Amino acid sequence: MDSMRLPWYAFGYVGCIAVLWEAQVKIGVVGAGISGLRVAQLLEEQGHDVSVFEARQRIGGRIYTTDLGSGAAYEAGGEWLDADQPRIRDLVEKYCGHLEAAEQEPALAIYKGEVRQTSELWEEAAEDEERFEHSARALARDLVLPVWKNLGAAKYDGLTLDSFLKQNCESEQGHWWLQANLRSDEGDDLDRIGLLGWLGGYVHYINRENLNRGESEMSAFRVPGGFSAMLEKMQLDLKGTVTLDSVLQRVVQTGEGVELRFENSAERFDRVVLTLPPACVERVVFEPALPVEKRCALEACGMSRAIKIVWRFSQAWWRDRGFCGRLHCDGPLHQLWEGTRGSEPILTAYICGERAVEWTRLGDPVSAGLYEIAQLFPEAPAFFVDGELHDWINDPYSLGAFSHHAPGFALEHAGNIGTPEGKVHFAGEHTATWVGFIEGA
Repeated sequence: MDSMRLPWYAFGYVGCIAVLWEAQVKIGVVGAGISGLRVAQLLEEQGHDVSVFEARQRIGGRIYTTDLGSGAAYEAGGEWLDADQPRIRDLVEKYCGHLEAAEQEPALAIYKGEVRQTSELWEEAAEDEERFEHSARALARDLVLPVWKNLGAAKYDGLTLDSFLKQNCESEQGHWWLQANLRSDEGDDLDRIGLLGWLGGYVHYINRENLNRGESEMSAFRVPGGFSAMLEKMQLDLKGTVTLDSVLQRVVQTGEGVELRFENSAERFDRVVLTLPPACVERVVFEPALPVEKRCALEACGMSRAIKIVWRFSQAWWRDRGFCGRLHCDGPLHQLWEGTRGSEPILTAYICGERAVEWTRLGDPVSAGLYEIAQLFPEAPAFFVDGELHDWINDPYSLGAFSHHAPGFALEHAGNIGTPEGKVHFAGEHTATWVGFIEGA
């Protein structure tokens, strides 16, 4: 969710810190994605009795390594990591040994029928990219984190990333190129992304440049063996139980503690931590009701409209074409990369925004996508084996790929979405400064 930037990450356990000083207590964690599993680990390290509940019939949430059989596997959800995201990097090194570098070049940019290697972009596009980044740095340099503290930057909160992009592009190619990359980063169309919230995330990029002296490797790494294998190892480290197929329906808070009520069971805890995506929290009944500020924050939090379509091929035909499988195009597929996580070649399309919604309405998006690939590479269908669609927009337990700050969200709502409500705490990438990243989950 990376670009399903899943996307897609400061581990969102900030709201749990208040319980760490207490004597041993019984804690319920709802959600067995990476956020819920990591919260459970940290709380157990403090000596607490922790139980985890998950609505799906698997752990992982929006992280899911899918096995097609016959040695074919790919990441259906969050996939990409940066080298300088310390929390997730440390976890990967602990459980999997090292980050796995992905092949990034040669990659292609295809615009209006013209094919360019990304290392040889249009001169105008390169100039626009430099201008845009210079302007973004100039604004982000004066910001502090968390972003809701920047009251003096209120004029940017109502603006969109789309408007900022248009102000800083002079060429048609540059606007398309930057729009394609930013849409991939944010998982949605740029007119739905608030400028101040985005600038708050950009602060991390400035900080990483300061730390790395200008050298940073972004979205260039994956987890060896697949993300799901790492999460399974994290689960094995837990002392407490992880109960699957448990859809939370009601949270009842009293002076004695908190009762979690599921479809077929209920259990009382001293404290609970909810790591559900914002739209899923909205479906839960709270007694007493959540404050208006919290409900408004959950409702206003943007969830990226992103999907993945994958195709398995009998051979990696794109290598014969002289590129690594990675491309951006102005056609319906938006972006491709090699998603192989097993022994058989996989090509992944990552599609965001309104175009992604349109793809989910097709009767056979795999075949339709293969047709689009064939318009660019006529030899591809001869090697096609099978494929799948992963629709995170309509997934009932995510209702979106990852979160973003909509226009107006940063100052009005961001400060409320992660605050505890009594003995109920909230965690996840939507509560972190690394919004939308696994580092913030």
